[in-house]
Amino acid sequence: WAIKESKKDFEEIEYKFKDIEAWISQDKFPTFRQVEELANFLKVPLGYMFLDEPPKTDIIQSEFRTIGNKIPEVSKELKDTLYSLGRKRDWLSDYRREKGWEKLIPDNFNNLSNKDINTICVSAKEFIDLDEFWYKEHRDNVSAFKYLRDKLENKGITVMQNGVVGSNNRRKLNAKEFRGFLLYDDIAPFIFINNNDSATGKIFTLIHEYIHFLLEQDDIFIDEDAELKNGNEKKINKITAEFLMPTSHIEELWDDNRLQTEQIEDLGKLFHVSAIALAIKLKDMNKINQQLVNEIMQHTNAGLENSAKSGGGGNYYYTSRSRFGDSFLSTVIQGAESGDISYTHAFKLLDDSVKAYDYFKEEFMTHGF
Repeated sequence: WAIKESKKDFEEIEYKFKDIEAWISQDKFPTFRQVEELANFLKVPLGYMFLDEPPKTDIIQSEFRTIGNKIPEVSKELKDTLYSLGRKRDWLSDYRREKGWEKLIPDNFNNLSNKDINTICVSAKEFIDLDEFWYKEHRDNVSAFKYLRDKLENKGITVMQNGVVGSNNRRKLNAKEFRGFLLYDDIAPFIFINNNDSATGKIFTLIHEYIHFLLEQDDIFIDEDAELKNGNEKKINKITAEFLMPTSHIEELWDDNRLQTEQIEDLGKLFHVSAIALAIKLKDMNKINQQLVNEIMQHTNAGLENSAKSGGGGNYYYTSRSRFGDSFLSTVIQGAESGDISYTHAFKLLDDSVKAYDYFKEEFMTHGF
């Protein structure tokens, strides 16, 4: 079961574990340490290796049901990313409870899902202290994404991003499979952004998952969600669009006498959104027709535009900081340095990178947490 779950070639497993066939036939038995190494290599939870029978339900379905329901065939890359983020979330949730943290969402946000779109947007911006015209202060999408990410992290929402599984550059995450996801928790929610998406796509996904957080819903954002004509995801997209492109602001800026395509380009840059997202919003406002929306979709290669990506580059430490975020890094380091968790556990939370731990320990100790 574990071999099948891993989706690895048997030859690759046999090369690392010479006795694997003997273990399967029970002619030989592995030590506990060998089982631990095998589970880690196959990327399956160690506890599952000691069950009397293989799990009858896919792990994704049992532990990430909402995500499993949206994507029945989950790639191994996405599975491993979910497992990794799930472990980090569970640790942070327990750690924060021990430190006396309480539910992040205030009581007056109860039944927010029953409110109208404008009310939800106002509440969403108030919660993270976001000015109505925040977008004017940022000249590019990378700056806008970082600003919004910091706003969310200041409220206790951990935001991570990556374009590969862990630090393995050979295992890329497919933006056509998923753009991001939210693992909900009352006091330690995690938003993950697929760094292979466009810069504007990442901003839209970040706010999309933030809205799901306010509604207390696990979620994974996939391409199909952006094209839904009804249902919950359509409402979430409309809320996200209103959050990033307020109707009243567009009304003020839109000029019926100007070329529509030029205005879409200018407003997209102003609001830090893709041409597709803006075109759908304008269509809903009866500013443009469906034909123009279709033309824009055809020119943007299914919504993935060639934009600069944050957190890229060749600098290992810059990339690591962008992946984990200052909030998570500082919490792990504080926990280890105060003796709340072992160094071994801290290294595991940073994907077994002692190098990253030592560097950021010095960084945060010098400049403050």
